[in-house]
Amino acid sequence: MYIKEVVSFNKAHNIVGRSSEDEIIKEDIRDCETILEHIPKSQTILDIGSGAGLPGLVIAIHQPWNTVTMSEKNQKKAYFIKKTIRSLGLTNAHLIDSAINPHQNTDKKFDIITARALAKTHKIVEISEHHLKTGGKYLLMKGVAEKINQEVVHLDNKKYSYTIHKKELTNHNRHILEINQK
Repeated sequence: MYIKEVVSFNKAHNIVGRSSEDEIIKEDIRDCETILEHIPKSQTILDIGSGAGLPGLVIAIHQPWNTVTMSEKNQKKAYFIKKTIRSLGLTNAHLIDSAINPHQNTDKKFDIITARALAKTHKIVEISEHHLKTGGKYLLMKGVAEKINQEVVHLDNKKYSYTIHKKELTNHNRHILEINQK
């Protein structure tokens, strides 16, 4: 149902760069599913810059035992996420229809923060670390390992440690950058 919703909405509103169900499955869904094995049960997750709900909605669909909050500032994409949450009856998925920024006052903290194709690692941490619970972690969907290695040098190694997980996908050079709070 989710894939059909993406294809239908995309025809009028261009929320993803693919036009067929097969493309969306191969390029987006399979890619987002690589993050699932790194998410334990009973977690609260914040997905920043969710776009069409990737990976946030994929996580919520596959892992109903976890609570996923997605952040999307683009109103067209935010509308799509809200509509999809309702049409799929997802009780574990929520939306913040604004950008996450370092100046937000928030009491809400998350076990895991995710992002896919959003920004450089240090920028993601900078805008969102006040949303991370003590002992929480980031799971960032990244591409080429060399570029990740260039990005992680900017992390504060007194506050964070990291692991790079290589994922085997035929169409992507995908790595999950796991950053753990010390």
